[in-house]
Amino acid sequence: MLVIIFIGMPLLSPTMQIKDVVTYVGRAFVGKPVTGFRGPYEEVASRISQGFTAVYVKIITDDGLTGWGEAIAREAPSATASIINELFKPMLIGKDPLDTEVLWEELFTAMRIRGHHAGYYVEALSGVDLALWDLKGKILSKPVHKLLGGTFRGEVRAYASSVVFMSPEDTVKEIEKLLEQGFRYIKVKIGRGYDIDKSVIKAIRDSLGNEVEIMVDANTAYNVATAIKVGRMLEKYDVVWFEEPVPPDNLEGYTRVAKALDIPIAGAETLFTKYQWLEFMSREAIDIAMPDIARVGGITELLRIRALADSFGIPMTFHVGLSGAGCRAATLQFIAATPTNTLFTPAYEYYYVEKNPLAYEITKEPVENFRGDYVTIPGKPGLGVEIDEEKLRKYTT
Repeated sequence: MLVIIFIGMPLLSPTMQIKDVVTYVGRAFVGKPVTGFRGPYEEVASRISQGFTAVYVKIITDDGLTGWGEAIAREAPSATASIINELFKPMLIGKDPLDTEVLWEELFTAMRIRGHHAGYYVEALSGVDLALWDLKGKILSKPVHKLLGGTFRGEVRAYASSVVFMSPEDTVKEIEKLLEQGFRYIKVKIGRGYDIDKSVIKAIRDSLGNEVEIMVDANTAYNVATAIKVGRMLEKYDVVWFEEPVPPDNLEGYTRVAKALDIPIAGAETLFTKYQWLEFMSREAIDIAMPDIARVGGITELLRIRALADSFGIPMTFHVGLSGAGCRAATLQFIAATPTNTLFTPAYEYYYVEKNPLAYEITKEPVENFRGDYVTIPGKPGLGVEIDEEKLRKYTT
């Protein structure tokens, strides 16, 4: 009998398991509502929010490895944390953290029959999914963009967001400062009415010409008729995109605006999962897709949304806004692995207005490293960001 003995081959270790799931409810107070929305929400925000919020998720394996994710949580972040702690955690304990697709489906399906296919539930799921991808990258010693198929780019062009409701003169001065910092693409908030919107955009073009590329964001301020009127004005000033012209629950309105105008309609940071995105894309309601990775269901679901965008020929740029370090790091990883034909330029939103402590004061190294208006893609394993837990605790409740 011939006996073959393999010497030096490692024995396969038992499957790694999730041992614990921990949430951190982050609040960074600045003493005023941080929002670009107008109308009733602005007044409501003055009573329910006075700064930045986020929920950070830490997933720990039985081997001691940790993965970090962020769930967007603009208001009442403790509600998001409760979903993770009471619903998701019992379902995750003992599971293989590499099973990102399986775990996503199990968590989503657990409550979809009860109607929880959007809102806080999917935002909570997003944070868990990002933590699992961070963990997967650390287990395999690869940055997440390598696990998503490879690196199309090592840096991405950013736009400065956003010049918020200034006078025409002050708007021009603010943009001049941003141009001096190296930004060419700059987003301006509109939505105060046709006349003031026009005076602001006209002042920018009259003063700066084509030196600046202007994008505008109405944050759902208008009805259909006014949005079309404003859009036709924006076309005359060669604006790059018209973002969120009408409320997101008005799909028919979005479609009417998009078909009436030549300027690209961008949206919508407010949408969840592939099901909502399919409706908007199939109805030709948007020309530029703007998902938020910490809202739509994380990386796992954003891959499906990207496939839809590619199928419909709709380029993507990504919403970051007021989010923290986890959302920003995950967005950069996803951008690195997104094919060029599916990526709009600029693709990364740099919120410059106020430095969110939940983005800039809780990491061991900066997430965003700029070369002019280009941001470098992090190359460390996982999402490429290291959370300093002691610093994070200063902002947790």
